Amino acid sequence: MRLGPAFEAWRVCATLLGFLATTPLMAQERPETPSGVIRPQGDQPRLERINRLSEVFDAIQACWHPPAGSGFSGQEITLQISFKRNGEVLGQPKIRYYNPGTQPEQREAFTRAVRQAFEQCTPLPVTEGLGAAIAGRPFIFRFVDTRPM
Repeated sequence: MRLGPAFEAWRVCATLLGFLATTPLMAQERPETPSGVIRPQGDQPRLERINRLSEVFDAIQACWHPPAGSGFSGQEITLQISFKRNGEVLGQPKIRYYNPGTQPEQREAFTRAVRQAFEQCTPLPVTEGLGAAIAGRPFIFRFVDTRPM
């Protein structure tokens, strides 16, 4: 007896569903969140154009000048920030970690210096291709002052 095309389609679907039920589904891979540690580097020239993800961190590092005399107080701050296609900051940065350190008088100056790095360096001078790649993508910046006191 010949079965109709509708029955044949149901049989194929049932076979596929049976296969999927017995096969573990692979986890959907998400792109890794770009992250970097920003440390004082002295005077660095600002980048004219940014064409690679690593250069985003280099550009912010060139703009960050920790407060004079802060030295190593144990302070660290980790921020999550996204950028628009044109290199401007998208939305509000999120503080993911903050270690206030051991010197309360340096806390405000340290966090102000981090904020000023983004105010001075943005919008980032990204190329059109990198701008399309970073638009809306979160970046993690970890600011650590490791200079000797």
